[in-house]
Amino acid sequence: MASIEKLPAGAFNISRWSGGTTTELFIWPHGASYAERRFGIRISTATVDIAESTFTKLPGVTRYIAPLGDGFTLKIGQNEPEFIPHAAVKRFDGGEDVTCAGAGRDLNLMLSGAAGELIMIKPNERHIVRQAEFLFAYAVQDCRISVGGVQMNTESGEFLRIYADAGETVTASGEAGLFYAQP
Repeated sequence: MASIEKLPAGAFNISRWSGGTTTELFIWPHGASYAERRFGIRISTATVDIAESTFTKLPGVTRYIAPLGDGFTLKIGQNEPEFIPHAAVKRFDGGEDVTCAGAGRDLNLMLSGAAGELIMIKPNERHIVRQAEFLFAYAVQDCRISVGGVQMNTESGEFLRIYADAGETVTASGEAGLFYAQP
């Protein structure tokens, strides 16, 4: 049977970086450390306060990012700059040189030796759950998140752990980010 657990905001680690702040919502395994680059899975939100920033290089890490504002432009490695619009998900190699033009907020998933994906759910869109050890949702706006007949009202910025079987349906009455991760 499905269940939803709201994770307390007071448990999140907030840190400053050269371009803004990052709120670490989840890190795995137990005892993992982003500062020491010892982690398999890391989920965070970030606020970028400056017009142009450079991302930290993270060799061996697969990164997913989704802008929560108007979007921003990423230049990844030798590729041409690419505009990433609001709620679009971009996957890239964390070992690349990355610059970002545009301020705002974003969602992040980082994977090192783990599999996973960040999916943005539009209001009232149905998403069929895939098998994963970890499944989380981030409320981009106030909404009701439902899975397997269980519902929870959330406020913008709340983070939920979802326990559901593969094949069950997740919906959100507003915009939400859905994170899958499998060590």
